[in-house]
Amino acid sequence: MAVKKNLKSLILTDSANKARTLKKFLGRSYTVLSTEGFLKDLPKSRIGVDENYLPDYITVRGKGSLLTELKKETLNARRIFLATSPNLRGEFLARQLCEVFGVNQYSNCRMWFEEMTRDAIKNSLDNARTIDDKLADAFQAKQIIDKLVSHKIGEYLSCKIYRGVKVGRFRAMLLKLINDFQPCKEITLDKNFTAANLQMLASKELNFSAAKTRLLAEQLFEGINFEKEGYCGLIKCPTEEIKLTTENRTPESVKEYLTESQFKLYELIYNYSGAEKISSPTDCNELSLMMKLESLGIDWAEVYAIGIASLVKRKYITSENSTFKMTELGRRVLSALEGFFDEDFSVDSYKKLSAQVNEIADGKAEKISVISNYCGKFEKNFERAIEELGEDAKPQDEPDVDSGEICDKCGKPLLVKHGRYGFFLACSGYPDCKNVKPYVKYLEQKCPKCGERLTKRDFGRGRTLCRCEHYPVCDFQTWDEPQNTTCKTCGATMFTRKFKNRASMFYCGNESCPSRVNHPINKIIADAKKRSEARKKAVKDD
Repeated sequence: MAVKKNLKSLILTDSANKARTLKKFLGRSYTVLSTEGFLKDLPKSRIGVDENYLPDYITVRGKGSLLTELKKETLNARRIFLATSPNLRGEFLARQLCEVFGVNQYSNCRMWFEEMTRDAIKNSLDNARTIDDKLADAFQAKQIIDKLVSHKIGEYLSCKIYRGVKVGRFRAMLLKLINDFQPCKEITLDKNFTAANLQMLASKELNFSAAKTRLLAEQLFEGINFEKEGYCGLIKCPTEEIKLTTENRTPESVKEYLTESQFKLYELIYNYSGAEKISSPTDCNELSLMMKLESLGIDWAEVYAIGIASLVKRKYITSENSTFKMTELGRRVLSALEGFFDEDFSVDSYKKLSAQVNEIADGKAEKISVISNYCGKFEKNFERAIEELGEDAKPQDEPDVDSGEICDKCGKPLLVKHGRYGFFLACSGYPDCKNVKPYVKYLEQKCPKCGERLTKRDFGRGRTLCRCEHYPVCDFQTWDEPQNTTCKTCGATMFTRKFKNRASMFYCGNESCPSRVNHPINKIIADAKKRSEARKKAVKDD
């Protein structure tokens, strides 16, 4: 007689760090797996929203195998719980997972916890609830509006400037604020210690960037390894008001388990006692810009770091010595938008839509009504802008740039061109000379393995490969982005690993550095190497 297998309950969460902590709390009676953010999303190559504002979600690039593995696990689960973030995005993701894996969203499947402690997790399991459609609809309304706006603006700017130039609602407003920057004189942080207050205070007291503060706060929330005690969070979810967990541990009692930066931020949170006045610097740096957003009443904490990073990456602004300056391309973008989209990208419009999204969450407004009202007005302005371009308008190619290098075959200048697989060098003597070669930039940052210069090669789609200039003699290479800072422990170059649906992860590039001991990046890099080796083996076998 066959022995009947005891089925476990399955908990799906949205990050590997959360999954790790949950496993320690729940033990072997539960299977805990991470979706690593969205499994399905709006497509990048097309608008993905029809004329009735209905979305067309597709599997996120690179998530196919993960989706297949998770489906197998869900089929063998006794019950399925969804432990995504306690916010609008998390509620939408939980509803999406119900659809993907056939979970009844009206069953008690949704876990909601604001701190990663044993008691909080147990309580959220005991009091699991149904999916809240109002919260999920609120996120979806904003998502659809943002996608439609950024795609349409991209269409317009590709004709007005050139292909690849685009900007979204928040980034357009942020770009205009930087261009017209007038610093605030003073601002007071109130006793409600919000994510925005934390980012500003950390910038002032610790000289931490907004991105670094968000990352560290997320780590303090998702769980710290206390060795014999296991993993446990130190603060409540950093997307809302930031508080200590109910365990209320002192900074000194946890110092040995934290990195230097984690300890500094936790100490700041622990010691913060409310009302503090901050004076703004006169130039447009990160702190003064955050304070400007705060004084305007804009809900910026969750989107600021990503917005700034995007503006820098697209070369609309530069960031030198923590000071933001407009580039010629950034000014061209603003000039192209002026007169057509002034209302759509104004501070008042941004705040009004944020308020309407909150009304959807509160059940006071309908999702489709909010979407159609905003997009209806926007599309009229879009049509005016397109008409102004004329009937013969078409997308323009990015102008070629002289690389400063000479063709080794004919002696003519080599031009920087952009192709399907990123940037490359091509001879200006084409078609007589068809010489092409990879476009490699030499960076100021040093290789953490041998100390020589790093190089960077752009492969398109936001993928850049950094490697030692003496590769393969020195085999250091990474897809992560080198920073302008060095490790305080060993002096090697710092890097950042970016993720689609959560904060970036900073780490020292030196694998032997003490700061890398028990760092989560180690497992991420190891897993990536395994997948790469498996792909190479599969190709070789074929």
